[in-house]
Amino acid sequence: MSNNPQHKGFLFSSGTWIGEGKISFTASPEVLSFFTKWTSKPGERDGDVRCTQQVEMSGVDDHVVNQFRFFDIRQNSFSVELSNELVGIVRGKGVISEKEIAWEFRGHPSFEGFEVYRLKDNGDWTVHAEFASPDQFRTIIEGRVWEKVAKD
Repeated sequence: MSNNPQHKGFLFSSGTWIGEGKISFTASPEVLSFFTKWTSKPGERDGDVRCTQQVEMSGVDDHVVNQFRFFDIRQNSFSVELSNELVGIVRGKGVISEKEIAWEFRGHPSFEGFEVYRLKDNGDWTVHAEFASPDQFRTIIEGRVWEKVAKD
């Protein structure tokens, strides 16, 4: 990332992060456990970062695979592009601080939402995300991610 060399760690440097948490829905009392794996690597363009996020939910056979591209990375902001089978491609804006990474998608006809990642003292990141469908049903995600460390 030529524009912002000091952003390291989750998402902005090559590596693998894993996580877990709960997903709830305003349209249902059901709460699902989820597990996630993020793989991050430099993009094709200088300064871009590419991430693949795989999400497995308990009791759901299909996995969700999200492709992210983080670009136009600056001191305190960045642009983000998300693509998956459900929403196609959507673009959003993000903000970065020393202990927080957040982005939002607004103004898309089929998809709006935000994700906020906060660094904890132990190096893990908490996540809070909310997404709304056109019918205004909301999906709420709470969890954490941590760096996957290779074992000898």
